[in-house]
Order: sequence, then structure tokens, then C-alpha cells
Amino acid sequence: MLGVIHRDEEGPALLKSWLDRIRPDVVTLELSRYGVRFRRERGEEYKRRIDRIAERLREKGELCNKENLVSLRLYMDMPYEYDVASRFGAEHEVPVYLMDMDFFSYVKLRAVDDLLSEENIENALTGADRPIVNQEKTMARLYFEKGIKTSSYDREMYIRDRYMSAKIKDLMRHHRDGRFLHVCGWQHLQDPVNLYGPFNPTKVFFHDKAFCF
Repeated sequence: MLGVIHRDEEGPALLKSWLDRIRPDVVTLELSRYGVRFRRERGEEYKRRIDRIAERLREKGELCNKENLVSLRLYMDMPYEYDVASRFGAEHEVPVYLMDMDFFSYVKLRAVDDLLSEENIENALTGADRPIVNQEKTMARLYFEKGIKTSSYDREMYIRDRYMSAKIKDLMRHHRDGRFLHVCGWQHLQDPVNLYGPFNPTKVFFHDKAFCF
């Protein structure tokens, strides 16, 4: 299991490096088909909206928070996990499977129009708040280096992990001798109820290559 930080600008290079190092026979991703399809169909529309508002702010002489601009655009980009894994799969003839539940992606993405309203985009671009991805890096460092938990493993994560671990189990029946790599958000490595335990996985956080057992 390889724990990543979603929308991390360093993510593509780090994930490619791990894929080249591990050379899995099967890759599974904590991504849903709905989420990938939504970004493919509507991602450019929302990024144009973000860019238009950023340009309007610049024309008015207002400061634009560049980190938040990047973070907003990355939210609507195709996830780098999908792009990097797909290229690896095509190059090495390795199957890549999307494992997450469509339901939760639908619930979150149906609120995008409100989340990325002109008012909210302008507030994000003129605000001083740190991007969520930076907060995630801090939280991950505290967890892996200090053992400090700053977020809870909630019921949604449990339901999703139960669903994904069951799908991986089914795939393992088909790819009997294959080396599996499951790419997921770093918080899923916690697995407090041991849903992935039957696979006896090696867990790695992709930033510092620390092993967790």
C-alpha cells in the first residue's frame, strides 16, 4: 500500500519513482470512475472559471494567492494518480483498476458549483489561508514522524476501505500470483480495523519512504 497526498505538486514524480521501483503486476487506485469521468467532462470548464476570476483580480490590482490558485486548479485536474498509473500500465502492460465508490464521489462533486462559485473562488484567491494540500503534508508528517493523529478515521473511510479491500480480494483471485500495489491517500494506511490485514501489506508513505507495520 502506497500512501500519497492527493493534489500534491510533487506527487507525479514521487508516484512514478515508486512504480518504477516496485514494478507491480497490478495497480489499484483509490479513485472512483465517477470522479474521473466528472473531471474529464467538466474539469476544463471549472478551471476556466478559476482562471477568469484570477485574471480579473490581477486587472484590479489585487494580490492573488498563487498557492491557492494552484490548489483550486488541481482540484479540477485529472488526479495525477490516474495519469501516472495509466502511463505506467500502458508502458508495462500492467492493469490499472479504479477501486473507490462512486456514491461518495457523487455526493462531494455535486457540491462543486457552490464550492467553486465566483464568490468562493475570489475569497480563496484573496485569502491568506494555507492550501489544504499543505495542511495534509503537515498532518502526515506529524503522524509518520511523531505518531500524532490530527484527524480521525471516520465512518466514510471505513465504508470505502471495506469496499475497496473486498474488490482487491476479488481481483487477487483473478491475478493469483501478481504483485499488487494499492495507491491511496495516506490516511488509509491507518486501517484501524485491519481491513487490509489479510493481505499482509507493506505500507509506505511516498514522501519519506518510511515503512509502517
